[in-house]
Amino acid sequence: MAGGALLVAIMLISSVSVIGRGLSQLFGGRLSGIPGDVEIVQLGCAVAVFAFLPLCQLKRANVLVGAFTKNLPVRYRAMFDLTANLLFLVLAFLVAWQLGRGTAEKFSNHDTTMVLRIPEGWPFAVALAFAWLLVFVTAYTVVRSVMEIGTNRAIGPPPSGEH
Repeated sequence: MAGGALLVAIMLISSVSVIGRGLSQLFGGRLSGIPGDVEIVQLGCAVAVFAFLPLCQLKRANVLVGAFTKNLPVRYRAMFDLTANLLFLVLAFLVAWQLGRGTAEKFSNHDTTMVLRIPEGWPFAVALAFAWLLVFVTAYTVVRSVMEIGTNRAIGPPPSGEH
């Protein structure tokens, strides 16, 4: 929900800015776009992507190559999912860890955006929280895959391609 609300806000800011620039050309420069709109869009989109990833992982909505596995029994499909989830867990952990280092650096250097001078550490910190949520959700999906292998039945949402 946070990612969706953020994308709607970004869309509105971007639209108002483009309309403002267009009207400025029509009315001789009295109106203008939103200063720093590109910075807002960049920071907002980055945070929104991290907001979507945990739910996407939980609902098995990440990109999977299910064409070869969709007709396999649950246990065998879960083995492929387990492998993918373990790899994604390692990747998610590395991304969260490095994002944490980058966030600390942004705060320690007092980095800001060029036009609006928005402190870059805060959007990084929000993205970091979502990145660690992704790590925990991915760890759960690893456990879910192990349980599916053990019980030979699907747990949670259906695999990709079946919804």
